[in-house]
Amino acid sequence: MKYNRLKEIRTYFDKTQKEMSEILGVSRSTYAGWENGLDSIPLLKLNNFCNYFEICLDYVCGLTNTKNYKITNLKIDKQVVGNNLKYIRKKNNDTQAYISNIIQTDQSNYSKYELGKTLILTNLITGFARNYNVSIDWLCGKKEGSEII
Repeated sequence: MKYNRLKEIRTYFDKTQKEMSEILGVSRSTYAGWENGLDSIPLLKLNNFCNYFEICLDYVCGLTNTKNYKITNLKIDKQVVGNNLKYIRKKNNDTQAYISNIIQTDQSNYSKYELGKTLILTNLITGFARNYNVSIDWLCGKKEGSEII
């Protein structure tokens, strides 16, 4: 994740950290921690940030330099994310153990992501997307068409 892009976008639109914290429903210090890369921004909060500025997740996470494209869905459904993670894993004939090792999480947590029981963490979905060269927006069901970035 390219945390500097949070600041780049915020300042481009002339917003303060305080204003962003209010928009996202968190404290200013929490937002500042995300922007400075001290803490990982939860995927749902990152989605709200992207929706507010009409910028794609892939851009903020550093997977593309294209700031926006046609988004078909503003909400993230953990079941859709799980199904798409599983689809890409199976398409590449990989095991959950292999993926867990690549994105640096344990297999039981990864299994919960694929089952849609838990929403994957932002840094983990970014690692997954980088490894398979797929769009986070597509993984999250926000973009139709090809999963490729």
